[in-house]
Amino acid sequence: MKGHNIANLIDINKNSDIEVEINKHDKNQNFVGLRMKRKTDNENYWISADIEIKELYELVFMIVNDEQRAELIPDRQIEVKVYERQHKIKLLKDMKKGEIVVANFKVEIPTNIKDDIKTFAGKDYKVQIKELKN
Repeated sequence: MKGHNIANLIDINKNSDIEVEINKHDKNQNFVGLRMKRKTDNENYWISADIEIKELYELVFMIVNDEQRAELIPDRQIEVKVYERQHKIKLLKDMKKGEIVVANFKVEIPTNIKDDIKTFAGKDYKVQIKELKN
């Protein structure tokens, strides 16, 4: 989502229309700035709020039926192999000489990926990654 995003929602009863403006939140990427303007013949009324994106997803899922909900949820599955390793690092400066620092790390490596895009030759790609030896 970039720039100034505005949607006009039309009232089927022709009583009032609603203008919705949504923009990314400046300080928190999990929120959006939401402004709604109710337009009637006599007045314009504004409402503003910072809304968590998760709440907007929940709103959409309340509105849609089961078939539409299935279209919104990705069904792609990627198998991964999780590698957890521990590194011991011997420091030479900034701490006591000879002191050992232990750094844990965890990495997830895809073991089987099937892309939706076909190659120019018309074949599907499958990527196989060999297991690392300990």
